[in-house]
Amino acid sequence: MIRILTIEDDLLIAEDLKQKLTQLGYLVLGNSTSCNEALDFIAQQTPDLIIADVMIDGDKDGIETVSEIYKRLLCPVIFLTANSESATVKRALATHPAAFLIKPFKLSEFAINIDLAIKNFKAKFPEDKVSHLVTDAIFVPDKFLYHKVYKNDILFVEADGSYVRIITSEKKYQITTNLKGFEGQFTHPSFYRVSRKHLVNLNRVTRINGNMLYIKDHKTEHGIAISKFERAEILSRFEIIKTKG
Repeated sequence: MIRILTIEDDLLIAEDLKQKLTQLGYLVLGNSTSCNEALDFIAQQTPDLIIADVMIDGDKDGIETVSEIYKRLLCPVIFLTANSESATVKRALATHPAAFLIKPFKLSEFAINIDLAIKNFKAKFPEDKVSHLVTDAIFVPDKFLYHKVYKNDILFVEADGSYVRIITSEKKYQITTNLKGFEGQFTHPSFYRVSRKHLVNLNRVTRINGNMLYIKDHKTEHGIAISKFERAEILSRFEIIKTKG
């Protein structure tokens, strides 16, 4: 039976959601009303799927809560919202959810999205790998050692022929693989392939100028050119405030 965690701060809606999921044959492990509750919950139990309302009260909304969960648990997520504004949708899509449903939705549509989310996730991440996977860091080979590098500390990854350089705010690592090979072993919702040579941590971008993204560490500001064909898609990942005139 598929085990589900719901994240919803309206307890009446949470109870209604639980009844519908139970009716469809799923097991609701519990409901969290805030980011801290959700993080405490996943430290105790591991759901197969998370269903999160985009707008919850507290220091972090549903989208930010899911981003925090991703640092600790690799799990498919379905977002629910009554807000179809483009800025909200873009923020949610930037976390790569399994589905994004606008309220109200049909029960049959809900069931289809849940089953597809689980199926696609299991195809991408076989169960024997997921259960023991450390998701917040990678271990980079260096001769006979492996150095732990937290994903959030990586600024960007740069291709250089048959090598890639992993650039963090403190250190650079060089490993023997191409960027496609690295991407195939690396999963994080904040990273995006902005060009043939660069995989960028979008959370670390400090400014945008034309077709350039800039990322700053303690000493240096790195300028990274983005593909003109991907520019619109890349910029859609940021919540850009537009002005009149």
